[in-house]
Amino acid sequence: MTAGRGPRAVSPAAPVTPSVVVEARYGVIGLPLRLRLRHTTVDTAELTEVFLRVRLADGHTGWAETRGNGAYATHHTAGDIAAALAALPPASDPAWAVPDALADALAAHCPPAAALLDIAWRDASARSLGLPLWATLDPSAAAPPGPLPTHAPIGFGTPPEAAELATAAARAGFRRVKVRVGGDPGLDRARIAAVRTAVDRIAGGGTVALAADANGGWTPDTAIAATRWLADSGVAWLEQPVAPGDLAALAAVRAASRVPVWADESVRDAASVHAVADAGAADGVHLKLEKAGTVAALAAAIDAARSRGLDVGLGQMDCGRLGCATTAQLAAGLGVAVAELWGCANLAHDVTEGIDLRDGAVRLPDAPGLGVRVSVDPARLTPVGTRTPLPTAAPVQPPDRARTFSP
Repeated sequence: MTAGRGPRAVSPAAPVTPSVVVEARYGVIGLPLRLRLRHTTVDTAELTEVFLRVRLADGHTGWAETRGNGAYATHHTAGDIAAALAALPPASDPAWAVPDALADALAAHCPPAAALLDIAWRDASARSLGLPLWATLDPSAAAPPGPLPTHAPIGFGTPPEAAELATAAARAGFRRVKVRVGGDPGLDRARIAAVRTAVDRIAGGGTVALAADANGGWTPDTAIAATRWLADSGVAWLEQPVAPGDLAALAAVRAASRVPVWADESVRDAASVHAVADAGAADGVHLKLEKAGTVAALAAAIDAARSRGLDVGLGQMDCGRLGCATTAQLAAGLGVAVAELWGCANLAHDVTEGIDLRDGAVRLPDAPGLGVRVSVDPARLTPVGTRTPLPTAAPVQPPDRARTFSP
């Protein structure tokens, strides 16, 4: 399958900044989950999110969030990200006159922090211009994008649990389901089979596409063996079957596989995309802003993949609705058709509202910027440039047992 809206190059310029940044504050907020998040390298009941808010001189504000307990993918903790923001110059410093340059410098040592700065500033600037963020990335678009189809995630668990979640996803209109694998291959195989049976029973055979994500959890031999039963179950693609960075092993799996193999943890930027292509290690790449650092770097990685004939998917960490809105705006503005846009599906409580999921697709808000509303008191956040960060905590409500994919 070819993912993406087309072969056009995407090189988004920085938005015309109608006003300068006069305030920037950050904090760490815990978002509780309905069901524990489990895969090969994580087991948690909470998403630790780092938030950044910027305010322009004209009064418009912008927000961004990124995962702080996702070091398995980003190699940075909440403490790392907070420290990087604390080390920035205060918002009164002349360096804030060029926020994209600040973000570029930050990306060299802490990409998730750079992503926060870049998105919060772009959100505020787009709001000041009265435009949705996607439109600042693709000014040539003649009309707003329609609903953006997204994946339903199926995490580690028993085959009956996976079947229950897959049934709910198919009934809710999802036409792509991504299943976590990479653990015990026998259990993984049973989970894939249960999901395949469940979605075919609800939506009809072959109507719902299955992808499998191993998060680097298998040895090459195990992964090669797994590709046989993954192919038998009609899996559309397999992400990161072996350890990140081992391109020779990834290429060996791809060479033996009847299922297209995508790189995920092995790609971060344009250079790593070219390295994967040079090694013949993947049919596609799964890119994330959190790893690229800035929108410009992400766009360059997308361009690199398309230039090498690789399929392109846009991913996200499990996150809140603010992070989901970010990925959705990027998917629309950068022309990526295969995207994970609903990483907040498993949240028991969030501090953001305003993005809509219906029939397995995200509807972008009509409002400017990211189009969402964040209910966090700015006074509880710490100004950038403050060396002693004061993390905040979201009000934690008791997790309910509503199913993950209830619309």
